[in-house]
Amino acid sequence: MTTNILLAAILTTSIAAAATNLTNIQIHSTDAEGNADVQTPHVWNTKNTNGNMKIFITRDDNAKPFLNGPTVQDAEPNLPMTGGTYTYYIFMERYNSVLKPRYALNLFFNLETSPQVSVFAPLNTSSNEYFPDWYPVPAGKRVADYHGRDAKATGKAEFVDGQTKITVTDFSFSAPSIFKLDRVGYFDTKPSTEFDFVGQFTVVVSAPPQISNGGVVNAASFTPRIAPGSLISIFGTDLATTQASATSVPLPTNLGGTSVTVGGKEAPLVFVSPGQVNAQMPYELTEGTSAPVVVTVNGVASPQRNVQVVKAAPGIFQFGEKRAVVQNADFSVNTAENPAAANSYVIAYLTGGGNVDNAVNTGRPASAEPLSRPRAAVTATVGGVGAEVAFAGLTPGFIGLMQVNLKVPGLPAGTHPLLITVDGVQSNAAMITVR
Repeated sequence: MTTNILLAAILTTSIAAAATNLTNIQIHSTDAEGNADVQTPHVWNTKNTNGNMKIFITRDDNAKPFLNGPTVQDAEPNLPMTGGTYTYYIFMERYNSVLKPRYALNLFFNLETSPQVSVFAPLNTSSNEYFPDWYPVPAGKRVADYHGRDAKATGKAEFVDGQTKITVTDFSFSAPSIFKLDRVGYFDTKPSTEFDFVGQFTVVVSAPPQISNGGVVNAASFTPRIAPGSLISIFGTDLATTQASATSVPLPTNLGGTSVTVGGKEAPLVFVSPGQVNAQMPYELTEGTSAPVVVTVNGVASPQRNVQVVKAAPGIFQFGEKRAVVQNADFSVNTAENPAAANSYVIAYLTGGGNVDNAVNTGRPASAEPLSRPRAAVTATVGGVGAEVAFAGLTPGFIGLMQVNLKVPGLPAGTHPLLITVDGVQSNAAMITVR
């Protein structure tokens, strides 16, 4: 049970980073070459401008949930374009429309007023399945900006923003009689008794990994100062293309195409996902330096973030409402309902004790014989009262994990803060319950 809680404690919390945003979607009728139609044109927008009819978008063909709303304030979708493949469904009220033979899809990013991507397709009037019979609008052709005025097509079905590339891979647009869906009304997400125009488009986003500002932290305390050998968490966007966990030791330095270097040294990986990576800080790093951290995904490297390497930076693992991951004398987990007896011995789990007397190779578990103890002094308090430390050292069989075996002081029953100090550096406060 302690191991499960410990893993849950390590894998929680995330910090978002900035990304390219899709900020408006437009559909308009075109001629055979993709030029904007000038004879009784149709123009729909997700942005409410000039009284144009509005597009409602969703990732579900049953329109649940809509990603943009019925009011002017939330009409713009502002969707972050992080790495992956996304299919969107579009619903538009018919409202006195005359069917046109071709329609273009314009995509606007980062609040630009002219489209960066323009593709077009014939109107589907017969197939009750989506189909990718679409084409990029040739460069220089007349398309509509989000005000419905003239703009020029880029001739591309992709948009590049720095290292982020967004590519349209299919687009279809269907007459209301095909799917016979009534999901939206005029400027509203409610049914209107008329069938809707229905469309679909897919974008593939290739984005470089981005580490959040302040996103490299101790995996237990989430503080930015980190000791060699610690378990760390890295937060950001596009840090991996999938979610994966290490299944063997020594820990791998590549999981699902993701790798991490700290100060130019490979960091063993515990877990990777698009928003979070858990790794071990290499023991080989020099204390008292600032080390650059870089995440690389399938050969594409993130901008670096620097982290302070310190002699010791203890962080107690937590779960629930800031409860310390602690085993009672019977090895059960300490909780409010399962307190530790005063004057009994408990085991607290943490990371960040720094270098040890019996060196352990980075990425490999600590041994039981001989044990590995921090080179610096370790003390503890519970509820502000000094606690006898019977043992402090790396947990045998685990990587980057430290334990402190301590005697609970003779405190009154209740929940008290546990603090552990290594080399004069105090940990985060985490709660332990005493009876």
